Amino acid sequence: MSQTVKKLGKYDVDWQHFSLQDFLELRWRLLHDYDAVLPGGEYFGQVRCGDICYDIQIEWLEAEGGEIAAKDSEAPELELFVTMSPFFPHEKEAANAPYEELVPDMPYDTQRGASLVYARHVFLQMGYEDFQHLAEQDMAGKIAAFPRLQQEAAKMTGFWDRHDAILCRLRQEEEEKGEREDTEE
Repeated sequence: MSQTVKKLGKYDVDWQHFSLQDFLELRWRLLHDYDAVLPGGEYFGQVRCGDICYDIQIEWLEAEGGEIAAKDSEAPELELFVTMSPFFPHEKEAANAPYEELVPDMPYDTQRGASLVYARHVFLQMGYEDFQHLAEQDMAGKIAAFPRLQQEAAKMTGFWDRHDAILCRLRQEEEEKGEREDTEE
C-alpha cells in the first residue's frame, strides 16, 4: 500500500492529491494572506475514498450564531473555514439533477450534510498528520451516516482519475487556444 493511501475500516483513503506541500500552502494562506481569499473560496487539493472525492478548500462561511457584521448591516459575519465537500459520480436514475459538468458526459453529485468543516483557528493548531487523522475520523462518521456515501466509498471505478485526466487535457487545449489567439493579434 502506498504511503499516501491509508486504511479507514474497510475503505482506502488516498491522500496523494493533498500532499504535505499542499497542506503547508493552505496553512500559509490562512496565516498570512487570508484577507485576500475570494468570496467563492479557493481550492487546495482533494482526498479520495473509493469513488468519493473530497475537495479541500478554504471558504468564507457564516459565523456560528449568525453575528451581525455591523450595527446597521443585516449581512452575517463571515469567517474563514477549511471545508471538505464530498463528490461522487451521478447515477442516471437519481431524482436530483447533477452538478454542472466540468467534463462532458461525466456528471457528479454531492451529499447534503456530509461536508467536513473546520474553523480557521482549529485548522491552524494541527500538523499535517493530525489533520489527516481528524479528517479520516470525520469522513468515517459521515460515510457511516449516509448510505449513498457507503455505496460510493466501496466502489473503485477510477471515475476521478479519468475525470481529472480529461479535465487537464481540456484546460491545456483551452490554454493553447488562448496562446494562439494572442499570437495572431
